[in-house]
Amino acid sequence: MPARASCAQITAKDRSTRLPKELRVAVFEGAGQALSSPLDNVTSRAIDLIEAAYDLRGSDADWLAQLVKTAEPILDRGLGLFGFAFLRPAPGGGGADAVVRHMHTRSLPADFPERFDSARRLISPELIEAAAPPGYAGTWTQLLDGYPEVARAFLEKLGYSDLLGVLAVDPNGVGVHMSAPLPRATRLSKRSRERWQMLGAHIASAYRLRLALKEPSTRRQVDSTRLPHDAEAVFDANGFHVVDAVGPAKEPTVASVLRDASRAIDRARGELREANPHEALETWKALVSGRWSMVDWFDSDGRRFFLAIPNPPDVRDPRGLTEQERQVVAYVLLGETGKLIAYRLGLSPGRVSRLLKSVMHKLGVNSRTQLVRKLGLLGVPTPTDEQESGS
Repeated sequence: MPARASCAQITAKDRSTRLPKELRVAVFEGAGQALSSPLDNVTSRAIDLIEAAYDLRGSDADWLAQLVKTAEPILDRGLGLFGFAFLRPAPGGGGADAVVRHMHTRSLPADFPERFDSARRLISPELIEAAAPPGYAGTWTQLLDGYPEVARAFLEKLGYSDLLGVLAVDPNGVGVHMSAPLPRATRLSKRSRERWQMLGAHIASAYRLRLALKEPSTRRQVDSTRLPHDAEAVFDANGFHVVDAVGPAKEPTVASVLRDASRAIDRARGELREANPHEALETWKALVSGRWSMVDWFDSDGRRFFLAIPNPPDVRDPRGLTEQERQVVAYVLLGETGKLIAYRLGLSPGRVSRLLKSVMHKLGVNSRTQLVRKLGLLGVPTPTDEQESGS
């Protein structure tokens, strides 16, 4: 089928017919064997990937290479895989205008980076804004379900039938993308997509932390401390006793929350890892109370500790909202479910619901739709109809 040069100008407004029925399958076949959608059954490999994400050692390029390698057993379907860090230079940006960094491939043709770069330029930023929220996980035929011309041209450029991918992106547009070619078009189950989104939440959180530690000046919401990696609390890895704490972590109630989180993560990485990996994935949230990442640290004698490092997402500040309300609003505006927001921030679903209701009350809206209309993309106020008409 010939490539469509005109697809470079296709945007979100150019919706066409839906994908053909033959592309809508629940499983895909490779080497003569039917394969279930990845992550329908969680294994300990998911915990391996989270651990690799929170490894703060080495350069960003080395970290990404190790992350892609660790993802291989659960992402690669026999055709290889790739990953890269990127920056969406403006709210809603992506696709052709994204800045790609440190692409790493495994078992792909040598010219794949060039093919991908050419293919992504067929996808406009407007389409990415419409079809690919930062927490998206699924296949490219799902992602571009309403844009079959773009999907066909994109995949033809790559030379594959489909891609399985996860977008691990912060509200500020910085993140990591990982994908694997598929031998035929497929659709992930809702359960599988949710689990990939959970892994994506960890990757986004870990990459945000890595960048912040490398460039402390970017941590606008965090003060420097005297503890390793500017942590606010240090726990020993045996009895989970507080070794040292500063700032809010000195409060007994906060210290208790962080201690419980340390225990839960240690259990997820230990006994649950093989016995019940699904529970392990559910247990290890991407943040604690919307503020802290819990990571390993070893002293000069090789003793292991848990660090509670401040790592809140960098979100805009609609006036009158608390930090957690701002965080919930940021992810609501990106179209995420309450369940995923709770997992991403390390809050209970009930807490997320209460925070959202509080936001709506403060801003005088009654629904998510009204909230999006009032705040616009990423909290930027949207002009009213009267303002748009100049009245």
